[in-house]
Amino acid sequence: MKKLLVFLMAFISFLDFAWSAEVMKIKLTLDSGKEVVVQMADNSAARQFVQMLPAEFEFIDFAGEEKISEFPKPLSLKDAPRGMIATAGKMFIYAPWGNFGFFYKTHSLMPDNSLIELGEVESGLEYLSESKGGFAACAEILER
Repeated sequence: MKKLLVFLMAFISFLDFAWSAEVMKIKLTLDSGKEVVVQMADNSAARQFVQMLPAEFEFIDFAGEEKISEFPKPLSLKDAPRGMIATAGKMFIYAPWGNFGFFYKTHSLMPDNSLIELGEVESGLEYLSESKGGFAACAEILER
């Protein structure tokens, strides 16, 4: 029994290492057909988000600097690292509301403990800022 427990713990550690050794990217295809590619962060919240994909989202503009949407189901934020600097290109969770979004303009250069980083836009950030108001988007895993 002890050997089985040791084996299972080693296997779980390997899986966690395998996740962090990979570059996880997702693609958002906007209803305009334009694409946004995001490199996901290496944390529990990002892993939960990726497990929900593929999924469709409705985004709205918020404060003239971010596009926000709701998760299909709530994420556990228990082990998610808090304290993100809200710069353009960051994908985030706003913990008090439990929603997520993308900053298309820099909001602050100081860490905000209400924010949990999900990833960073690699390409297509301009499509988020060009989209006046809201839009629909389909998110899918691009590479693992």
